[in-house]
Amino acid sequence: MLVALGVLAMLLVAGYVALLRAFPPQRLAALLADEIRSATGRDFRIVGALSFRLWPTIAVVAEDVTLGNAAWGTRREMATVKRAAFEVAVSPLLDGQLHVLSVEVDGADVLLETDRQGRANWVFTEGKAATAGQPPQADASRAEPAVHIDKLVLSDARIAFRSGLTQATRAVAIESLQIAMQGEQILVAARMAGAHRAWRLDGKTGRYDTLLHGQADWPFDVRVQADDSRLEARGSLDARGTLRATVTARIDNAAALRPFFAHADALPMPIDASARIQRSANALSADAVRLSLAGQTIVGKANVRTANGEPRLELDVAAESIDLSRWGIATIHPTSAPAVPAAKAPFFSDTPLPAITLPDLPLRAHVRIERLAVPGFPPLAALDAQIATMPESLLVDPWSLAVAGGRGAGRLELGTRDGQPWRVRLRADATGLSLEALDVSTGGERIRGRGDLQLNLEASGRTPHELAASASGHALLAVHDAAVRGTAAMMERNILVTLLQALLPRQPAQSDALQIQCAVVNLPLKNGVAAIDRSIAMETDKLAVAASGELNLAAQTVTLGFHPVAKKGLGLDPASLASLVRLEGPLHDPKIGVDVAGTAREAANIGAAVATAGLTWVGKRLLIGPEETQACQRALGAAKP
Repeated sequence: MLVALGVLAMLLVAGYVALLRAFPPQRLAALLADEIRSATGRDFRIVGALSFRLWPTIAVVAEDVTLGNAAWGTRREMATVKRAAFEVAVSPLLDGQLHVLSVEVDGADVLLETDRQGRANWVFTEGKAATAGQPPQADASRAEPAVHIDKLVLSDARIAFRSGLTQATRAVAIESLQIAMQGEQILVAARMAGAHRAWRLDGKTGRYDTLLHGQADWPFDVRVQADDSRLEARGSLDARGTLRATVTARIDNAAALRPFFAHADALPMPIDASARIQRSANALSADAVRLSLAGQTIVGKANVRTANGEPRLELDVAAESIDLSRWGIATIHPTSAPAVPAAKAPFFSDTPLPAITLPDLPLRAHVRIERLAVPGFPPLAALDAQIATMPESLLVDPWSLAVAGGRGAGRLELGTRDGQPWRVRLRADATGLSLEALDVSTGGERIRGRGDLQLNLEASGRTPHELAASASGHALLAVHDAAVRGTAAMMERNILVTLLQALLPRQPAQSDALQIQCAVVNLPLKNGVAAIDRSIAMETDKLAVAASGELNLAAQTVTLGFHPVAKKGLGLDPASLASLVRLEGPLHDPKIGVDVAGTAREAANIGAAVATAGLTWVGKRLLIGPEETQACQRALGAAKP
């Protein structure tokens, strides 16, 4: 017995010595590198020490291992490894093949990436044929690859993914990853490290050689989950990079996304999403997209298209009902306004406008929302907008919507660049607007009527005040058949009613509705200043009122003079009218003053100083005769766009 054991030991030692002579570490490293290079077309190097043992299988331990990247890759190595242990079957090795029973890797740094054409660096199509200058071909009769790996175990690894279309890179740290062969399937299990520790990945895929040879679609079924989140992807991928998958996701807590997104806490929860995704070498599309944020659902489709080598994202989305308050968007209140009551605060705030970061990937989107609730605005409906973005500009052209019982349409262009002022161009036309619906400050209980609005403005600035101060263009508001109810109760809140009360100082306070046949505000703006020459007007059944003066958005002041004219046949004594009414002061708190006697002489004297600002127009411009009662018609034509 002892003799037999001694003979066995001698045979093992002799075999080990023979193996060392036949395959010294340097030769084994070279053989390993050659075989992997032959199978993948990539450079493979073992920079550090290499050692191996014989019993019970050949175990190879290598340090500082590198695997080359694709020729178009953004870095030289696709993967680097601090330490790798290979367990190799003996018999295939003696036949010139490498059958790896297991690989244990510690400290791996892997970059998975695609180029602008959609090619993936993890698809090794550059084998022996490519090395010889021939394009790789899928051949069903081709022999099995020279490298077989039954099991892979990673620890302390970092895997990054870089998209050639978006130029964005995402990385994840992995505490452990195990990939094992089981028949025609590969089983995958992973646990994320550090901030990602709560995430778990489990799934199964087809064999890698199926993907490599392109003999059939490579299937996958993967689940990524945490305690309160879950992501599932099921589909197939072929050797050409064509991907077809159904993806679903459910996230209940923003904390699950913090490691991946800097502003995850701002996302409305919960998030439910699903889509059918198809990716080819030149395009990426998502159909049957369904995205629910805090219970509000958006549906549509998305495509990433490449024209002349420049990718572009195209979206077509729609929603039945969206309430922005449910997404955390509230009415904006200036944070840097003076500590005074809100009614006395400056009309335009000096609070810096928020920085807007537009996506690097150009975007074209068609957005449709049947019902839209925006805090501080009347309900919107039938929103339809075409949106285009570039890295430094946003264009909404055209847009249309239903608001306050009327319709609006127009064009918006916004330019934004880091450290530079906003640049805004707005064109809007709205007709048939309900004043009752627009009167959100009083709940729509005080005023009735219809109005039309036209805007053609451009401005630039870093704050709302700077935007107003630079505004140039034209603004027109025309109101017809309006009624203001409860005028006596509104004296402290409504300049319009206060003004009429001042023009008719001898009239008793009214409790009935005040009827306004028409009102026009026609403003030609240049650098935030509107010089007004009877382009503000109003008519009731008894009188017509025209105004001249100046509206200064830069100084946030108004200086207007109003002259009433009694309409004929209504039995109104012109002597009962205040001949001249002045509206002066800051926009947020103007004061009304009345001159009853000697107004004509005073106005003429004021008008002599034509070169000065403010009431310089009042003297001569407002000395109109009683026949000029068509104030609204004059105002509509007084200032051209």
